[in-house]
Amino acid sequence: MAVGRTNTRIYRFDPIDGDTRVVENVPAYRGGYTAMGAQYRGDDKEPLLFAVSGDRLVTVDVEAGTVSDAVVEGLPDGLKWYDGDMDDDGKKLLVASGPDVPSYTIDVVTRTATAGPCPGPGRWDDFAHHPKDGRLISVEGDNGDLLHVDPGKNPMKTVLKRGVFPPAEASGSSGSRKSYSATFFDSAGHFYAVDSAGNVNHLDLSGDAVPDRAERIGKGKIPVDGLEVVNGAGRITPMPIPPSYDEIVVTKKAVGSWQSYDPQGRVYSVELTVTAVGKAGGGGKETRKFRISFDLRTAPGAQVVASGVDITHEDGKAYLYSQTDQLLEAGGSRPVAVQITVPGDPARLPHEYPLDGLRATRLA
Repeated sequence: MAVGRTNTRIYRFDPIDGDTRVVENVPAYRGGYTAMGAQYRGDDKEPLLFAVSGDRLVTVDVEAGTVSDAVVEGLPDGLKWYDGDMDDDGKKLLVASGPDVPSYTIDVVTRTATAGPCPGPGRWDDFAHHPKDGRLISVEGDNGDLLHVDPGKNPMKTVLKRGVFPPAEASGSSGSRKSYSATFFDSAGHFYAVDSAGNVNHLDLSGDAVPDRAERIGKGKIPVDGLEVVNGAGRITPMPIPPSYDEIVVTKKAVGSWQSYDPQGRVYSVELTVTAVGKAGGGGKETRKFRISFDLRTAPGAQVVASGVDITHEDGKAYLYSQTDQLLEAGGSRPVAVQITVPGDPARLPHEYPLDGLRATRLA
């Protein structure tokens, strides 16, 4: 996600537990950019991100940690851009500005722009391609209408169903818009829409029917340092477990570590203690089911073993979730003994596993 109307930074968003962190190796872009799309370069590489700022095409290489820009021939300067997404080939970026301003298709190789139909009225700030039928889907921020955006029509906007999402909220930053500014699909057709304040909503568009109401995920906003979510790009990996952002307290205690030989690396023994208290305050909360998550290297042989929980590895993270109802009274705690195997040169691996991204969420 692109965060911050100026000095824009790239944040990585985990829809399972709401973990949202700035990508530290990618520098801020002072002038700010929006209307972002992703060009995929294979399963083993980060996608290349393209966005617009005035009449410039901004290229963000997350893997290399670089941000560069160049003028686009035929793209007018001095406009605010909102919506953006790439075509299936990853060669053209469709962007839109105000209701009565032509949209533009940008060839990211030649850096030339071709004018198209006007977007039409409303406050909708991002769109995403449906993985099954290719339709561009967006959300109206003022009233939560679900929209179909057709680049072949003038205006492009058509209302699919009214009032599906709650009205969008603005962030606390100056000049923030009340809009759904970052939208994503997973490959099954589940649609996610994040508003400027960081509220995340889910709508199941995997079938023919359009549900009447979207589901608001979690008990609060994703953490983006009080800044504004301004755009999003990419596709979400299908999630094997349900999302929850109702964060509760979890602490860690290192027990010990030792060298492993199959695979070569180190095994870390830690004790994680879950406490039925909201991390953001508000006192204790009865917890029957919970999930713990933390970063885990995506290398052959990396694994987590623990008792009393089910374990899933997904995109560089481990998720440990309770198997059955395990009642914790409000304020009560429960330890979970965990062993983490990390492959690598034992001499270069730390003696204590850092457990980056450690968090726990209440499922029920």
